[in-house]
Amino acid sequence: MYIESKPCWKTLSCLIAAGIFLGGAVDSNAEDMAEGIAVATSIQGSIQIKDDESQISQPRLHDTLNLNACTVETGKNAHLFLALSNGMGIGIGENSSVRFEIFIQQPFNEKRASLSYEPSVSILSIRLIDGDLAVVSNNLSPLSEARVFLPTGELQVHSATCIIRYTDMAAQITAYAGLLTYKYPDRKHRELIVEPQSIRISAQSAMLGEITESMTLSSQPKAVEEFAQATENASKRVFFKAGKDGDSPRPILIASPTYFDQPVIRPYEYPE
Repeated sequence: MYIESKPCWKTLSCLIAAGIFLGGAVDSNAEDMAEGIAVATSIQGSIQIKDDESQISQPRLHDTLNLNACTVETGKNAHLFLALSNGMGIGIGENSSVRFEIFIQQPFNEKRASLSYEPSVSILSIRLIDGDLAVVSNNLSPLSEARVFLPTGELQVHSATCIIRYTDMAAQITAYAGLLTYKYPDRKHRELIVEPQSIRISAQSAMLGEITESMTLSSQPKAVEEFAQATENASKRVFFKAGKDGDSPRPILIASPTYFDQPVIRPYEYPE
């Protein structure tokens, strides 16, 4: 299943919103950006995607998705892992609600597609409404923007692997690799979260501009670490080839190394 792109005026509204979102930091290059795509690399349980026209769809494994202005909701014991065309990986845990507000990127050519880091400049804005979200951006371009908005503040993701959980009016942010910047609602105070650090911020402490609790990775459940590792694996499951004449990139699924380790049946048998 492919979720079709919205009409041109909706794409334009995304670009305008991106300019506002970055406080005017996006220059005329934003005019050259197109909607990014995502590939569902792993799906389990009940998952619904609702677009801005309240149309609901259910993604299938290896679907190519356009998630601009869409909300993803997962049920009990459900998860969704995505590989994004800017090289990032996204994991959504059970009983979660996540809105993809903006995902746009500049087209790139075949030469840049072969590089190990992000081949383009991109803007990603996600709003975590409730539940668990994993973000992997190990090869993100320094010119790109990746932000996660929470009811208690805003998280800027640099080159990092992180888990964000929002439940019971509090956010817990864990940096498994790299660096994150958390901005309080007043936008005057911020926290640098560096691996291996985990912090908890309640609605009350967010208004005061302070951390509720600081923890280490060793105090986190094993399942949380596995969630981060699964998201990192998802980011490596798809290679995005450059589209022609500025078209959207083309996803190519990369088989797991274990696929090539399967035993060969011998002697060979041929039907007569």
